[in-house]
Amino acid sequence: MIDAGQLHLIELLLSIAGFLILFLLGIIGFWIQKWIRATDALTEVIQKLEVHFASTQTTVEDIKKQCDSRCALYDKRLNGHSEVIHAHSTDIAVLKQHHK
Repeated sequence: MIDAGQLHLIELLLSIAGFLILFLLGIIGFWIQKWIRATDALTEVIQKLEVHFASTQTTVEDIKKQCDSRCALYDKRLNGHSEVIHAHSTDIAVLKQHHK
């Protein structure tokens, strides 16, 4: 059987072991809490970035549409100028032939 001295020693060892287990669980809980806060902060930032990206993408698409419409207008104008330049080149060639 266990005498009173050994029983007291076992109780002391169990108390110390319980304290150490609680202390370690407290430390682990502290780090888990910090990790959860960091994860929540990152999630919030990612959500803000997604909103910002969506608005930026909409802006880029609008600018692209404006550029496409302007490019069509500029192409039309350039083609008109090209035709006029070609007509003038032809007229100049004809005038040069008549001048000789």
